[in-house]
Amino acid sequence: MRDQLELPRLSLAERDRRWTLTRAQMRARGIDCLVLWGWPAMWDFCTANARYLCPIGGNAENNTLIFPLQGEPTSFVFMPTFVEYWRRAQDWVDDVRARRGSWAASVVARLKQMGLERATIGMDGLAGPLDPDGWLPHSVLEEIKAALPGLRIVDLGDMMEKMRAVKSAEEISMLEQAAALGDMMLQACRDMARPGVRESEVYGGMMQAMLAEGGEEPTLFLWACDQYPFPHPFRLPTTRRMAARDLITCEIHPKIGGYFTHVERTYCLGEPDANTRRIYDVCVAAYERGMQVFGPGKSISGCMGEVKKVIDDAGLGICETGIHGHGLASLEYPRFRYHALAADQAALATIGDEFVDGMVFAFNIDLFDPKWRDGSTGAVFAETVHITATGARRLHRFSTEFQTIG
Repeated sequence: MRDQLELPRLSLAERDRRWTLTRAQMRARGIDCLVLWGWPAMWDFCTANARYLCPIGGNAENNTLIFPLQGEPTSFVFMPTFVEYWRRAQDWVDDVRARRGSWAASVVARLKQMGLERATIGMDGLAGPLDPDGWLPHSVLEEIKAALPGLRIVDLGDMMEKMRAVKSAEEISMLEQAAALGDMMLQACRDMARPGVRESEVYGGMMQAMLAEGGEEPTLFLWACDQYPFPHPFRLPTTRRMAARDLITCEIHPKIGGYFTHVERTYCLGEPDANTRRIYDVCVAAYERGMQVFGPGKSISGCMGEVKKVIDDAGLGICETGIHGHGLASLEYPRFRYHALAADQAALATIGDEFVDGMVFAFNIDLFDPKWRDGSTGAVFAETVHITATGARRLHRFSTEFQTIG
């Protein structure tokens, strides 16, 4: 087996930057050690915090990370047969072990080895501002408490997510690669989609375009194909053969090295209904208005008000419109989505109502006309945006025009 596998890697300097930043936060909160539950759920979104400090993940791998204030961290993966692979797939963490017994038992044993039986432990996976339900099973938490009654467990809330909100130069580079994969996927759709071709063939070709160039599973890929699809893509392609004048709407989170971007487009196999084209044109106009006003120091809510004005002036309704951060997960900070505004007000209060140089987010606009077909259909558009020192920059290069095929 090769000593080093040819997979995307970030530098040791980037590792040291993150570890230093994290440990400063731990000291400020009186935390002796983190236990990050990098469990594969929701397209691996729940692995993001652990993967930020230890780049183990992808293909639904577990990464339960024990990260002490001092000393080397330990990552527990799912099976013994995976350990040597992960030691060669990354160079940030040397101590990679397989789970032995339950997850709780593995963590308890390691904390005892480290002399942390009475320490203050910060955990993610509990209910927090970005995930009100959490993802750590109650049974795991209770088993740890029972085994180590002297342990003080602290809910990290969104400590890690706030640190991850502003991306480094290396992270931006990885996101640029993910965006390029998304452009390839969109082109594959344009090249393959024709009347008589099965939906699943096109979907498979788009996935192949991403994976063949180093992309990573699992990733979010929503799809719909119909003459009048719902205003937001569904989940899976069917095996139906597509027909003339079918519309394709897709939402893609292309992913590489754990980093997701977000892009959406609307296609038609032939000339679309004039109403569909009008809706799509408003999607793009709203996007262009956002790109004009977004910038460092600008009010997020104020800029999004300018976007919504374009939609309101056109008399269209919102299925989804807003921004949400992207990086090692989707739905990161910053977040301001008109279709989920009540939930995002807390996020805005936490991260601040201001764009910051280094933020990266999806900017999606999915619209419908309430006066046409009772608002039951529409068009979608989205791209990934990077806030720079001078303004907003699109990471994608695929055409923003409506995609008419044939």
